[in-house]
Amino acid sequence: MLRSPIIETSTGAASFPPALIMRPLLRSLALVLLASLPVSAADRPNIVWIVSEDNSIHYLRHFFDGGAETPAIEALAAHGLTFDHAFSNAPVCSVARTTLATMCYGPRIGTQFHRRYAMAPMPEGQKMVSAYLKDAGYYTSNNAKTDYNAEVNMKEVWDDTSNKADWRNRPDPKQPFFHMQSHTQTHESSLHFDQKTYQTVKTSHDPAAVKLAPYHPDTPLFRYTHARYLDNQQIIDGIVADTVAKLEADGVLEDTFIFYFGDHGGVMPRGKGYAYESGLHVPLVVRVPENFKHLVEGADLGSRLSGFVSFIDFGATALQLAGIAQPAGIDGKPFLGHGIPISEVNQRDETFGYANRMDEKYDFVRTIWKGRFQYIRSFEPWIPDGLNNNYRYKMLAYEEWRQLWKAGQLSGPPAQFFEPKPVEMLFDCEADPHQVTNLANDPAHAETLKNLRSRLGQQLRAMPDLSYYPESHLVAHAMDNPTAFGQSHKDEIAQLADTADLALLPFDEAKPQLEAALTSDNAMVRYWAAMTCTAFGETAATLADTAKPLLEDSSEIVRVRAAEFLGRIGAIDPQSVLVPLVNTTADPVVATEALN
Repeated sequence: MLRSPIIETSTGAASFPPALIMRPLLRSLALVLLASLPVSAADRPNIVWIVSEDNSIHYLRHFFDGGAETPAIEALAAHGLTFDHAFSNAPVCSVARTTLATMCYGPRIGTQFHRRYAMAPMPEGQKMVSAYLKDAGYYTSNNAKTDYNAEVNMKEVWDDTSNKADWRNRPDPKQPFFHMQSHTQTHESSLHFDQKTYQTVKTSHDPAAVKLAPYHPDTPLFRYTHARYLDNQQIIDGIVADTVAKLEADGVLEDTFIFYFGDHGGVMPRGKGYAYESGLHVPLVVRVPENFKHLVEGADLGSRLSGFVSFIDFGATALQLAGIAQPAGIDGKPFLGHGIPISEVNQRDETFGYANRMDEKYDFVRTIWKGRFQYIRSFEPWIPDGLNNNYRYKMLAYEEWRQLWKAGQLSGPPAQFFEPKPVEMLFDCEADPHQVTNLANDPAHAETLKNLRSRLGQQLRAMPDLSYYPESHLVAHAMDNPTAFGQSHKDEIAQLADTADLALLPFDEAKPQLEAALTSDNAMVRYWAAMTCTAFGETAATLADTAKPLLEDSSEIVRVRAAEFLGRIGAIDPQSVLVPLVNTTADPVVATEALN
């Protein structure tokens, strides 16, 4: 059967300036021509994304010892590919979903906060992945969650986004389709059961037999919660089976790539919202249709891939499978499709992740994972992971964990959740899959630490990462065009990053630079100087007198950070500054920042 030609980005040599000048025009022309071609499902593959919400690898036997049996998902894998290293770039809903849709890193385009105070416009000239597919002749349907942090016209993005959206609703049964369906059976809210349910409703999985993570307290409630989540995972498996059966009944199964994946980490405590493996490492299986096996170059069906892929790559992969040119300005790159050999994909060994505000709880964490090692940089290490978040603590297991800690009944890994974090953490994810042993101070891993620290620092400056500004500053100054704001402030962001990185030095070496930064003419430098002093804690107490004038700073958020530092070292009662500020500020974002 003749198939439509693959449309690829032109690759004129750098020595021919006219080709470089024409490249954007040619790309636009290719997309216009592609959209005008008469296409059918026989010419191009259909693509279906089945998403289980709040769901990491740890709850599927196919990926992790102790997970639930999922025969339908395993059947997809037998006729496709299992990705052993697939990652959400963010560990929470709206941020992860926006990354999927935009193919861009959230901290670069201003979509990194969950829930947003302000919507970010799409970067200039860019669209969401489903819009590119729609423009190219695909029927695009979404059932039903959007939950984006980027502002878009839904009619331009989807032909139908609703709880009735279905590929079967396309006007022409020969039209290729892109369909996304999200399922809440594994969502965090599924574990918001009450005490009566806990005492009376039995689980299919035996709580006594589950394998708890070593950072969880081993209690009957935690075991019950874990068993209940495994039950939920099997409900998802049934949905996968039903979807496959529906595609088969429609006669399109062997024309359709089926992606099954979780949308970020699982919801047992310390999963969703936290930039550990439990929050970022997602299951990914792709069923490869018989009629389009030629688009998966060099792979044996049923095999497992070791290469690293992340959410920024999923949309790029959908476009590649559909034969659509990769848009300029995205961060992702395809891992399946014409011209993408599996041997090259298996050489990829690095991913980048980020966590910022999750509902009302602020934190600023960045991570890079390379090979077997994950490096985590905490920019607010004094904030314990267990800091109150109202939605998290609706779960009985969360509340029990906190009560055990308050009662002094925790030690070792289960206590870490409620303690300040190190500025740097390094984990060997093969030897320590639950990440309880920090190797950052181990001389045997000094070179690995240095290398990953450097790689992460380069990444944050190159994007650049907008979170070096507090959210209140971004909402006030950047949200008309966050991407352009970042590029125009790249030098200042590098200066702020340098100030933040003083926390990585011995204090005596950092002190002179911190003294200068605390008195800088730049409010954002003063902001980071106070933050870095807080990271040092009591060690930085000699800078208290230099920091005290910041309690009267012209910038409200600088006052917040100064009060935080001086309160942490016992130099002042921080309530005397923070409470009046929360009650009088006209900026709700500053109030949220101060409440933390």
